[in-house]
Amino acid sequence: MRLHLLLGILLPAASTPAASQTEGPAPRAVVQIAERAVSDDSADVVRARWTASLRRDSSDRVSALGLGHLARLTYDFPAAERLFRRILDPAKPGDRWTVQAQLGLYRVALGEGDYRRADSLLTAAIGEARRIGDRGSEIDALIGFSNTRSATGGLEASFAVLDSLRALLPPGDSWERAQYLCRLGLYRAVASEADAADLTGQGVATAERLGERRLTGQCLEAHAMAHSLSGRGDSVLAIMDRAERLLRATSDHASLARLASRRSDELQFRGRLGEAKTALGQVLAEAEISRNRERFAFAYGGLGMLALRLHDLPTAVDHFERAAVLYDSLSQGAGAAIARSNRAWVLSLGDDLPAARSALQAVLNEALKDKQLEDEVIARQQLARVAMRQGDWPEAAGQLDAAERSARGHGRGEEARASLAYDRGRVAIGKGDFVAAERLFGGFLAGLEPENHLHRHLTQVRLAEVWARGGDLDRAERQITAAGRELETWRASLGDDELRRYAFSATALGEHDPQAPVARVLATLAGAGRTDAAFALAEQRRARALTDRLNGADMLREGGVAAGAKAHRVRPATAGEVSAALPNDSTALLQYVAGSEGAPTTLFVVTRAGTRAHLLPPADSLAAPIRRLVAMLESGGDPSAITRSLGATLIGPLADSLPAAVTRLVVVPDGPLHRVPFDVLRLPDGRALVERWAVGLAPSAGVALGLWRDAQVGAPRDTVRLLALGDPEFAGEQVAVASREAQTYRSAFSAKGGLARLVGSGDEAREVARYAPGSAEVRLRAEASERWLKQSSLDQFRVIHLATHALVDETSLARTALALAPGAGEDGFLSPADLAALRLDADLVVLSACRTAGGVAIAGEGMEGLTAPLLAAGARSVVATQWRIGDRSTVRLVEDFYGALANGLPVADALRHAKLLAIGRGAPPLDWAGFTVVGDPLARVALATPAPRREGWWLAAGGGIVLLALGTYLVRRRGRSSERRGSGDPSAVTHH
Repeated sequence: MRLHLLLGILLPAASTPAASQTEGPAPRAVVQIAERAVSDDSADVVRARWTASLRRDSSDRVSALGLGHLARLTYDFPAAERLFRRILDPAKPGDRWTVQAQLGLYRVALGEGDYRRADSLLTAAIGEARRIGDRGSEIDALIGFSNTRSATGGLEASFAVLDSLRALLPPGDSWERAQYLCRLGLYRAVASEADAADLTGQGVATAERLGERRLTGQCLEAHAMAHSLSGRGDSVLAIMDRAERLLRATSDHASLARLASRRSDELQFRGRLGEAKTALGQVLAEAEISRNRERFAFAYGGLGMLALRLHDLPTAVDHFERAAVLYDSLSQGAGAAIARSNRAWVLSLGDDLPAARSALQAVLNEALKDKQLEDEVIARQQLARVAMRQGDWPEAAGQLDAAERSARGHGRGEEARASLAYDRGRVAIGKGDFVAAERLFGGFLAGLEPENHLHRHLTQVRLAEVWARGGDLDRAERQITAAGRELETWRASLGDDELRRYAFSATALGEHDPQAPVARVLATLAGAGRTDAAFALAEQRRARALTDRLNGADMLREGGVAAGAKAHRVRPATAGEVSAALPNDSTALLQYVAGSEGAPTTLFVVTRAGTRAHLLPPADSLAAPIRRLVAMLESGGDPSAITRSLGATLIGPLADSLPAAVTRLVVVPDGPLHRVPFDVLRLPDGRALVERWAVGLAPSAGVALGLWRDAQVGAPRDTVRLLALGDPEFAGEQVAVASREAQTYRSAFSAKGGLARLVGSGDEAREVARYAPGSAEVRLRAEASERWLKQSSLDQFRVIHLATHALVDETSLARTALALAPGAGEDGFLSPADLAALRLDADLVVLSACRTAGGVAIAGEGMEGLTAPLLAAGARSVVATQWRIGDRSTVRLVEDFYGALANGLPVADALRHAKLLAIGRGAPPLDWAGFTVVGDPLARVALATPAPRREGWWLAAGGGIVLLALGTYLVRRRGRSSERRGSGDPSAVTHH
């Protein structure tokens, strides 16, 4: 929400007036001296003078009070608390010094963000000030109450406090009057009063005439917010710039943190997400200096909102939870309200729409009770968007009408009409009123600033959808192309890799899936025969972050790394370019564009003969069956019904149309289709897909073309260097227990004392090394370390095999890593960023660990996990797994795979060969279907077939004793294996 705790601390109320008509006795002047010293950078001199005086006379209250405020203003809150309490003596009657000491304690509590304690201290201070007739301290306390009561009692309480304050104000300019005007104006802005910005402007002018730089900066912050809330957005950022210069000049870090938080809110609202993220970094930095937990909560709330706008819902939830914990620790009701609103917003983008509706209704009820216009409008807007997802167009229109009526009643009808136009356009589309939709979206677009590229992109996409649905395909194609240019411009401006990664899923206009209208436009164009245009537009939204990294890495390599260094120059490809670049007649490329919210999924099939398009059901309708299929495969169940259904949907349309010569498919998935194990899908003739075609995955057609060009440019090498890492030595590692009840999976990072040792992975590494005799390097235990991998010249290896634990989180890249041996300053966990930073020149990287083909599916980018960073680092192909894998099945399949490579098969064909052998052995899909190749499925590696193993002398010498023991063991193992098969667990102990 843009109202990010505006009812919390609006101004710090930390200043006290210079000498004026209401100037009280010495205590208030001492506070002024301390603040001037900090603002003028003379605090060290003043501190030294007061410290010396206090040493001479321990009862010197002037020095104790002054030092307390210096400590507070430099954020040493424990020292400030100790000095203020030194002045308080319960055994003596209170006076002006003790009242100012209590006010000092209040300011410490406020500086820490503890409103409840601050309010309690103010109550005591104002009572004492009134008892002794200290009018100046009473004014200070009332200004403080306008902070705490706004946070705990809302606007009504704040206005009541300000009414009391006005009665005490002296005539003419004064520090108190500036505070009063700025606070009153900001509260009136929150209440949607028309004179709000005029009042804050008067407060700024008063502070400037007094020469109070810090107070002027604080009033400018209030002035900026009044402009924002009053719909005068053009000048907001310029006013904030003025405020920042003054606050930074006076070392007011707490106010700087709050200002940066509000700047981020404003920037996010304008779609300038890169600058918003930078501002949130400033919030964290200033909060660290000022030691203010509330400012940290501001930052995490802002980061949550940023993630929400990028549709990164798990990260948004994480940040909101961190903010909520901080607000709870501060007993802040306003923070709790924000947390509830944000939770409701996240729910509205998830699948539990009834829960979202209920949560948003609670937010609306609270806004109506507190008479918070902006909160009411936002809640109704979100309720309308939930109704849109449910297809309840009358309800959506009703909520938007109610929001506009409320705004009109506060004199903000035109502003609300403009801000709600986009949602009204969506409702018009839902009702089939394309004339109204065109008018609404056209008007909304005309009102956007030229630099608001994200909003312009989203609106142009909707206009393209309107024209596509109305049959005007020429305009639709031109408009969707223009929308793509807007997004490219915005994406290029972000300057942050993480933000660019989420550019295609970003929305600042409440879209549940901003790709849904794009998919509908492309499906309409493809269905009307404009296949090449639709394919080219789809490619513009594929693997862009990976494309950038590949091109960036190649620019670094051009310095002349070695002969054979690659020159990707990857870019989005056209269908014609793909068709011409296919290596042979036996390869076809399949590119999916996932439809959602009723939009069809489009399947492009590219062969040397040309490109065809097929329209399939919406991909979001297939998400649940795909999840069930993967769960059934992992549990050893019978997936035949789902594999037939999904096969008929995703592959059936092309099963008969593809030429018989095609034996290899390069699949570019999208959306939920990234998690489909294509090999197990059943064809109309009953065969599994793997029995007809070899399958490889590519992040985009453009990336595939770049990798194919690499194969043509790279110089052949007679000697293949191979690196195999296995059985790393983990800190506090456990010993895996060989039983069905205590399986140790490759991806299971132990929560109780470290990672299980992977003895079998060491055997696997040694076995793989046999395929490169004399040129293989095997690193086990402590030698299989993160430090070694990062510091070594890995571009000498053409094959890299990593057999270890992996952790792949499908919701967050922050919780995805490969586990290697720690040490030498490294923790042993290799993150995606660490993998991308490696310098590789490998034709093949094998990730022999669990779920390594998984990750976070990001719109416009694809699967972000462990495979994409390796491609970015220089790997041509990566073999990875889609689920948990077991020791025995892994070793056998890996041996067959490397054997097929040694026989000259390309990677995808070699993997298919190994899978067909597993099927021939009667192995269940659990054992073989999880392995997949990502990148270039046509990569070849000239490995050598290893010599047959020679039995050791000990077997012969052991004679009958060894054979008898071995026979007994095999009988026992056969019995355990049968038991496991009967229980649906065909694997032996899994070690990864």
